[in-house]
Amino acid sequence: MKTLLTICALSFASAAMAADKCPISGKPADSSITSTGKDGKTVAFCCEKCKAKFDAKNK
Repeated sequence: MKTLLTICALSFASAAMAADKCPISGKPADSSITSTGKDGKTVAFCCEKCKAKFDAKNK
């Protein structure tokens, strides 16, 4: 049971860490540069160029 809880905790932690990175470049994301994905989730980017690439793919 302890192992299962540890795995769950680590998966939540890694999901939170991923949200701090730009999905295009992998660099740290700037929370003031965002867009909404097809799934309705807000995504943050490192720069306007990455945001534009994301928006072009998700029209």
